[in-house]
Amino acid sequence: MQKKIAFVTSSVKPDFAVDDLHAVESLKLSGAEVHPLPWDDDGVEWTAFDLVVLRSCWNYQAHPEKFRRWIDHLERDQVNLANSGKTAKWNLHKGYLKELCEQGVHTPETIWVAKESTCDLSSLINTRQWSKAVVKPAISANALNTFLFSSSDAGLQQAKFDALLVQGDMLIQKFMPEVQEHGEWSLIFFNKIFSHAVIKRPAPKDFRVQSDFGGTTAQAKPPSFVLQQAQQILELIKEPLLFSRVDGVVSENKFLLMELELIEPVLFLEKGNGSAQTFAKAMAHCIKNWN
Repeated sequence: MQKKIAFVTSSVKPDFAVDDLHAVESLKLSGAEVHPLPWDDDGVEWTAFDLVVLRSCWNYQAHPEKFRRWIDHLERDQVNLANSGKTAKWNLHKGYLKELCEQGVHTPETIWVAKESTCDLSSLINTRQWSKAVVKPAISANALNTFLFSSSDAGLQQAKFDALLVQGDMLIQKFMPEVQEHGEWSLIFFNKIFSHAVIKRPAPKDFRVQSDFGGTTAQAKPPSFVLQQAQQILELIKEPLLFSRVDGVVSENKFLLMELELIEPVLFLEKGNGSAQTFAKAMAHCIKNWN
């Protein structure tokens, strides 16, 4: 029987993401039927699919409560969602980084600031003796509302920070110059088995590695200790993971976790390195093992 698979997109960009087309091609060659469907389209019958894969649902961060309710709905209907609803809801808020840090995972030094509380950026960066720091919303994607500040311009950035703090929880991380100097690693796993990796570099004078800001990527082989530490991070996640992307930077011979992407990461799929075919096989395995 032909298997039906839904790739979850959004109403903003309802079609397949370009990066996913290689996997879609592999799935279709194997006889599967694949559809791109927005998570925020109330008319979709998700129970009609053998597998629903979270992919380019790139507006979820703007509607987190609606996204959680959508996941709850799929869980009630016992839809085969990957990654699982439990995993997605956990990964939605960057508080997961704090949990992993408490379990021994290396991360950049981070200050957590709760919604509608107060925090003086100048005092913080001077007390910590950081040269620069990065501000991020706890629920965000693609570096939205992420910015860099130093002790010299902290006062100028305070109003912007205060406005974001009204909207949600924030985190302030020590700036890692290694991102600019050496790049940030993205290691991609399917069913927790390593597939491939890329090194992402920001544009000159920027710190954001996303392509929207001029960042570039290149296929690369990670050092063995980087791969080992990424695998150890995934071993802390007890839920199955159809896909995962471990983002981090090397500092003082340690791999520091920047993000663990389990909802909608670009997976840097290519036909040439077999990653698209590996992802397709992982999805077939996920269907086979669904109870």
